[in-house]
Amino acid sequence: MRICFLNPRLCSDEVKHNVVNTMGTFQDLVAEKCVEYFERFRRQTYVTPKSYLSFIDGYKIIYSEKIAYVGMLAERMRTGLAKLNEAEESINLLSKELAVKEADLAVASIKADKVLQEVTEKAQAAEAVKAQVQKVKDKAQAIVDDIEADKAVAEGKLEAARPGLEAAEEALKDTITGEVVELLTPYLLMEDYNFETAKKVCGNVAGLCSWTLAMSDFFGINKEVLPLKANLKLQEARLGVAQTELNNAQQQLDDKQKELDEVQAMYNAARNEKQTLLDDADACRRKMNNATTLIEGLGGEKIRWTQSSKVFQSQIIRMVGDVLLATGFLSYSGPFNQEYRNLLIQLWKKEMSVNKIPYSEDINLISMLVDTTTISEWNLQGLPNDDLSIQNGIIVTKASRYPLLIDPQGQGKIWIKNREKLNDLQVRLPHSAVLSKYWVQF
Repeated sequence: MRICFLNPRLCSDEVKHNVVNTMGTFQDLVAEKCVEYFERFRRQTYVTPKSYLSFIDGYKIIYSEKIAYVGMLAERMRTGLAKLNEAEESINLLSKELAVKEADLAVASIKADKVLQEVTEKAQAAEAVKAQVQKVKDKAQAIVDDIEADKAVAEGKLEAARPGLEAAEEALKDTITGEVVELLTPYLLMEDYNFETAKKVCGNVAGLCSWTLAMSDFFGINKEVLPLKANLKLQEARLGVAQTELNNAQQQLDDKQKELDEVQAMYNAARNEKQTLLDDADACRRKMNNATTLIEGLGGEKIRWTQSSKVFQSQIIRMVGDVLLATGFLSYSGPFNQEYRNLLIQLWKKEMSVNKIPYSEDINLISMLVDTTTISEWNLQGLPNDDLSIQNGIIVTKASRYPLLIDPQGQGKIWIKNREKLNDLQVRLPHSAVLSKYWVQF
């Protein structure tokens, strides 16, 4: 027959073949010891083909469970060691990366300091120029303001003289002189020298009278307006010059401000580059410190995990024989006392050694098949704490067949009642003895 459930990566074809043969030998050895056991203790026990089939089925189940459990623990160890190795590699990479970043940071610091010095020098020069230009601008602005005021006055006076000026402007324009006005003054002062009186005497004379009066008025007004016009032209010329100076000063200020903005942008870029490198270096340093702390904290664990990983790998290799012993114990040792149980285990070990099936020399079947927490529960439920009683508890709970307890002291009965109390245990008293599928010697 084939034991196809054995992992081909964990044992060779030869080992699998030997396991098949050794299973049959286990059954034969138990059959021999059943006869011997009867001869010594007058207790009849049997092994049947069904016992052998249960032995095989039990081996499949326990081997699958154990190999999965130990494999899971081994994978955890491998994963932990891989993470530690990754952390060590990360430290090396981060250390190299940090060295590069620190070198770049040093260059960036020098660059930033140089740019800062350049910015400071240009800023000081520009501020000095700006101060000078600002004075020119302020002076030009003051001149512009004065000229604007004078111009406003001149324009106001011209506006006041405009009505009379327009009345005579068509005829005289600016050709009347002071001598002409002086000759006319005696006539102009006469009471009857006006348009109404002259009209009564002669209509043509009235027109001439009106014309001379207008000429005199125009001269008086124009005498004041002409300087105003001349001054206005002068102020407008000065205003143009002052405005040009003001515009030039403003242009110089704008150029210097643009220059300041450019060097300030250069400094900001250098400073940002330095800060970025500084942040990167700090982040790299934190990662390296965290990884170093992890490695230092788990330094002892790495040694233990490495040893445990090797133990698990070795345990996986020996699992084929250890499970064979454990399954043989569960399948056949129930009816025997402690002496014969130990004898069977020694015979099985000897047989496995002959057939080169790997197993653990110091195997403890109790710790392999049940944990200490479960044993503590059993003790609280009334099961005695000796090895035989614990072995019986393992057989009762893990064997594939129903047990029949040979229990003269009632220890097994007390334990089962307490253990199954919450599971609606039902107790029946048979009319006659009925052989169970399995015997367990308490």
